[in-house]
Amino acid sequence: MFSQSGTKRRLDGTADVPSEPAKRPTTDPPLTRNQTVYIHPSLVISPKTYSDTDKGPFIVHVSKVENDPSARTYLQAKKFGQFLFKNKIYNVIKDGVKKIGSNRVSVEFKSATEANNFLNNDILSNHKYTASIPTYNVTRMGLIKGIPIDWSMEELAESLEVPDGCGIVLKARRLNRKRVTDGQPFWVPTTAVVVTFKGQILPPRVFCYHTSLPVETYQLPTIQCMNCCRFGHVKAQCKSKPRCFRCSQPHPAESCDVPENKSTCIHCSGPHFALNKSCPEHSRQKSIKIIMSQDNVSYEEAASQFPSVRRSYADTSKIVTSQPSLLSQGQSLTPLPQKQSYRKTSVRPPLSHAPLSKGYDRQAHQNIINSCASSLPNGCALNQNPDPSIPSSRDILLDNLLSMLLDFLSSHSASLPHNVAQKLNQIPLAVNVRAVNSAVELSEHSTQET
Repeated sequence: MFSQSGTKRRLDGTADVPSEPAKRPTTDPPLTRNQTVYIHPSLVISPKTYSDTDKGPFIVHVSKVENDPSARTYLQAKKFGQFLFKNKIYNVIKDGVKKIGSNRVSVEFKSATEANNFLNNDILSNHKYTASIPTYNVTRMGLIKGIPIDWSMEELAESLEVPDGCGIVLKARRLNRKRVTDGQPFWVPTTAVVVTFKGQILPPRVFCYHTSLPVETYQLPTIQCMNCCRFGHVKAQCKSKPRCFRCSQPHPAESCDVPENKSTCIHCSGPHFALNKSCPEHSRQKSIKIIMSQDNVSYEEAASQFPSVRRSYADTSKIVTSQPSLLSQGQSLTPLPQKQSYRKTSVRPPLSHAPLSKGYDRQAHQNIINSCASSLPNGCALNQNPDPSIPSSRDILLDNLLSMLLDFLSSHSASLPHNVAQKLNQIPLAVNVRAVNSAVELSEHSTQET
């Protein structure tokens, strides 16, 4: 039943003075069946705080209140650290105050209680500061697939049961897919739903109407602005001046007709549009979003793991000078001065090799293993003196020794005993007989072999 004043305002539709829009009720509006977003009342009424089960680091972000959004406001970490010290805020770790933006600093406290108490401290409002806990420190985002399209997000959130030790569902949002028909884009709802859980633990699965639903880690999308070509926001939220994604000049891209083969990327200076997904900076931003989703960290912490692809002035100048320039007729190229190094050069003589030891002697080895020439069929072992008439060197030596002995005995025969002299006189006879016998045996042996 309508009130009288409300009915009158609707009936007076032809009045010149427009009616004042009705204020938004403080309670949640009624949800329809095609609702695509659900937000828990606690997420709107009270600010985000740390729970007793949350683990560190306990970080609070602080910003300065901007009276004029178009004016730049800067907040320095050293100045804010001095502000905390003067106001006797001592429960901050030693290196807990860090600058993370032009108008934002990060303050890390020793405990969750101290971080929660700092949010309601009166010194912040008295000095026009705002403090909040980053969402990635107290919530986790998961992706659930297979949710019927005719289900509302409120019905899904109320029917979900999370395992013990996991937080409640704070937000549920259905993903939509963009389609174009007859040149007109429109969005089609899908069966995938992004669910935000309270706490730092992402449940591996949830239960809905006695069924198990796996929960995947939600990968944050890579968003790029069509106005300034930067990442992290869209054109409707951009506060920067326009930058052409074709030629990288400070003008809107709609008024530029530079083709892609002659374009220059504002991020990597490559020959492609700044919106091209094959740009190295786009791949870097995508990797940063993956780390943010998996490790649940801030953008600054994830970006520090990937080096920037933006080229320095020195690198860009090398590319420009390496390309051939178009010269007019009669103009000659001026040779570039060669680079001269002023680094001291010390010349060292080459190291001498150690003396080599005597190696393999092929000739000496062949002399050892070669077989001796022999006229006998059995080899040269018995080929000492094949001709008995030719004396050997051994016989000549024995004859000389015997002659010397006989001369010595003949000169001293008077002083020798009779029996000794008799034995000595028999030596030449025995030697001659032995020599003859050896020659005869050798001759007979040779005859038998032949």
